[in-house]
Amino acid sequence: WEVCESRQTKSTYKQITNYMKLFLPNGFALDPTSETYSDDVMCIGQEAETNLYKFFEDHGVTRKHGSSVLKVLRELHRAGKLDLKIKAYYAHVYAGTICDPAPSQLNQILAIRG
Repeated sequence: WEVCESRQTKSTYKQITNYMKLFLPNGFALDPTSETYSDDVMCIGQEAETNLYKFFEDHGVTRKHGSSVLKVLRELHRAGKLDLKIKAYYAHVYAGTICDPAPSQLNQILAIRG
């Protein structure tokens, strides 16, 4: 069962990471071959986390850890409260201001609901 728990945790954090991309209003560019890749990922992640927590605060959400964050993000997504952020994200993708080395199928959860 430990393997399943580990895989589940990994999946949860991958999904949270996908949602966090929505909270980067200026887009982002990551180059896995860059010498500063790890630092770039940390910097972008911290910006996304700060913006995510601000969004949560604005919507009265107090959860800030692990799977409870994913649960809240899914609820907000189903309610259509992320639609504007999803539209902005895809506008950045099409404009080329987002350069994401992650496989494109990971973005499938980012569909407009409203």
